Amino acid sequence: MRLLLLAIASFFQERLSVLDENVLSLRVLPNDIDVFRISDDRYLSLMDLGRFNIAFRAGLFWTLIKKRWFPIARVAAVRFRYPLKLFEKYQLRSRVVYWDAEWFWTEHRFERNSRTTAIGITRVALIGPRGIVPVAEIVAAAGESVTPPPIPQIIADLLNVENQIRDMQL
Repeated sequence: MRLLLLAIASFFQERLSVLDENVLSLRVLPNDIDVFRISDDRYLSLMDLGRFNIAFRAGLFWTLIKKRWFPIARVAAVRFRYPLKLFEKYQLRSRVVYWDAEWFWTEHRFERNSRTTAIGITRVALIGPRGIVPVAEIVAAAGESVTPPPIPQIIADLLNVENQIRDMQL
């Protein structure tokens, strides 16, 4: 339901660049909590919502539908600091922090009263009928031409961890 409302609201909001920070003002709902606080797995779903907001605000909504592109996540890391409790208001601040030829890295900050309660970082791509959609094609579909920023140390570290986990799966 939140995704549908987000899609509708995005048509009435200012268009943003793929690189701009996107902010959603949200409230912890009963289906978000386990016992008294927002459940750990719910943060991942809310981070999905933040990434959809980036796509919607960058004008990619119809492109995603027409080209049958859908997102997948390969890596997700979340650090929790303070719990979000039932009916509390908070903001989700999402932004793209790095990309390579195929994958975007996004940062998601959950804030309540200007205090960071959790931070999540994800590695995501769009998959189409022919496989992973090149980032250059996605950025061009948004009408932009940008080059990736230097890789942040946290992303380099997470890539290292991902490689170690992949090696464990062999």
